[in-house]
Amino acid sequence: MSLQLLMIDTLRILPKWLLRAFVGPAPLIDGNTLDMNMHVLATLSAKGNKPRAAQSLEDIRAKAAEFEGLNLPLARGVTVEDTSFELLGNTLSARIHRPQNAPENMPAILFFHQGGMVIMDHLTDNHFCSLLAARCGAAVIALDYRLCPENPFPAPIEDAKALWCFVQDNAADLGVDPARVALAGDSAGGLMSSTLALILRDEGGRQPKALCLAYPWVTTNSQDQHSMTSCANTFPLTQETMHFFNAHVFPNDENINHDWVNPLHAETLEGLPPTVIGTAGFDPIRDQGNAFAERLEQSGNTVIHHCFTELTHSYLMFGRVSNNVEAACVRLAEDLAQLMAMDQEPVE
Repeated sequence: MSLQLLMIDTLRILPKWLLRAFVGPAPLIDGNTLDMNMHVLATLSAKGNKPRAAQSLEDIRAKAAEFEGLNLPLARGVTVEDTSFELLGNTLSARIHRPQNAPENMPAILFFHQGGMVIMDHLTDNHFCSLLAARCGAAVIALDYRLCPENPFPAPIEDAKALWCFVQDNAADLGVDPARVALAGDSAGGLMSSTLALILRDEGGRQPKALCLAYPWVTTNSQDQHSMTSCANTFPLTQETMHFFNAHVFPNDENINHDWVNPLHAETLEGLPPTVIGTAGFDPIRDQGNAFAERLEQSGNTVIHHCFTELTHSYLMFGRVSNNVEAACVRLAEDLAQLMAMDQEPVE
């Protein structure tokens, strides 16, 4: 284990008074107090950072990749298979997490990672994917979808739809039940999952079994949301970072009002799968995620909504830092397992 990871692991066991003496009291925003361990991480991460304008896309991608080390190890009893799929004429990497001794014809979860559709990859939320596999008894397929700007929008969402079709067509080879496939993702991955669910609803045919959305990005029209101001400078997602993502996904604002990046404002949200949503108190897009949960419920859908008030955006990959993060991850995984079991017929 590296010295850096040893220090991170030590954070989880140090008394709060000692951490407070090191970095000062935890911030208070909108009545929420930041998890002390996350406060330490945010403070350490801010040291030596160059201004966003002085960083290249490659710099930012490299910095983001460093956070993957803050994942906890794989959940117990889960194996991984690294593979690739031919989707829309492209060879895309994927990792499949499976519970050990899993039966054939198990459920599946398609997972789409965070990163504004610009940074990060299918290994970013590695621990959470393994946790989903363990708690849901499912094969979790995390896709390394094409990123913008090298692949103009809507390439990431097209890849998500292509993966759904691939799994439906190749379920037997993958050992999964095509009638029990859920969608999951965080931040931009939550956007992709929500949009894909709307596309599939409108097309008819087989529908996702459930949705799991962590701090989802569900609209580009967020100017009237209080959290965009109150949490404008919170770690790790800031308003400046969001402008950076938008500039690479929607150059010259092209497609910025596209229906596929505004599921919050879809004409109707009726007829969507049971959904668990986990927002975060220290997150500029907190309010849009909360509004999406509320609108889903008002539209007659089954919704489980948690706002983890002490956590930040991107918490799925920070389990190594805080016990509260791991508790939130377990809560989401167990709730998704509950939703996937609803009205489920026994599998012969």
